Amino acid sequence: MRANPPPPEAEVQEAERKISGILEDLEASTDSEVKGLELEDVVDTDPASGRPAVHQTVEITVEPRPRRRWLK
Repeated sequence: MRANPPPPEAEVQEAERKISGILEDLEASTDSEVKGLELEDVVDTDPASGRPAVHQTVEITVEPRPRRRWLK
């Protein structure tokens, strides 16, 4: 069995840039910090066949930013 070749580095860098922007927007809109990303396999219904199928989803963990008060 032959392994799949890795994707071109330029495509990987472009994907990382896009994901970075999405996470930055998420942090700004929710006033939180992204603490973790995980890929998870979930069983869901395949819309084309109506049968169960395994899909990958992304789990994003965020925490609220701490509120800081400065003493005067």
